[in-house]
Amino acid sequence: MSENNALEILLKSGKRPLFMAHMIAGYPSTAESEKVAAALVQGGADIIELQIPFSDPMADGPTIAVASEDALKAGATVADSLEILKKVVGLGKPVAVMSYTNPVFRFGIAKFVEAIKAAGATAIIVPDCPFDTEEGKALLAAGKENDICIIPVVSPGVPEERLQELAKDACGFVYCTSRQGITGATSKFSNDLADFASTAKRIFNLPLAVGFGVKSKADVQSLSKIADIIIAGSVFVNAIKRGENVEQLARDLTS
Repeated sequence: MSENNALEILLKSGKRPLFMAHMIAGYPSTAESEKVAAALVQGGADIIELQIPFSDPMADGPTIAVASEDALKAGATVADSLEILKKVVGLGKPVAVMSYTNPVFRFGIAKFVEAIKAAGATAIIVPDCPFDTEEGKALLAAGKENDICIIPVVSPGVPEERLQELAKDACGFVYCTSRQGITGATSKFSNDLADFASTAKRIFNLPLAVGFGVKSKADVQSLSKIADIIIAGSVFVNAIKRGENVEQLARDLTS
């Protein structure tokens, strides 16, 4: 990666744990998305994970799935998401784009990675795109061409042999789900999470991000013992839906 990559600079800063806040482009509206991002940054987020809304978000629980559907019903498009991305990048924090394979493939894999690079993103997370598929290989190639980290997503229970294969092409950080399943469903983390996290750190030799089910300060404190980056998303979507103060919630989680 380039020495000017904002994410790489942050990861090398030594601050731990970092906090990555997940938001959905176009939710609660295209106009409001920049305000949501600003609130997350002001509340202490070190990295913003900006999700491209998609109609079949297989790794997401009902909270994010419904919010994504609401964004689509309101007319949010990939083009809109890229414009939102530019504004979020302007807030001064590294931004990792999260998308499912379908929107990226339909846009054109190389074209999509070029577009998010031009908009200022530093990484992309595509949880349903294995590195060893045709699409995955194309994504990795585009990432290397454009200095964009393609973030691997792993879960407790993935065999070491598979982790070693993924590690060959990994950069930036590793996204580890706190358990198998979908986002936001529960705060109960996998019993073998700590052991798996230790194994993943050893094999990848990269900072480890942990998410899924992070809803409270207690969750953050628990995960800070094993994670370099802690990720929360559904908790913010729920707060937006209830009209609560997102900035204060982020501050409560990160302070």
